[in-house]
Amino acid sequence: MPTPQAHGIDKDEWFRLLSLVAEQSLASGSPAGKPVVPTVDEIQDLYAQIYA
Repeated sequence: MPTPQAHGIDKDEWFRLLSLVAEQSLASGSPAGKPVVPTVDEIQDLYAQIYA
């Protein structure tokens, strides 16, 4: 699966927006239907791991 980096997304921009994307992810309500609802920090960590 191509990574964000492979799609040409700038690393600094990716990490600058991590907290916003994580907060919006929780606000969307999508995680609420899962057995375990992640925290903003956990979502940020996942997004940070998939960059490269």
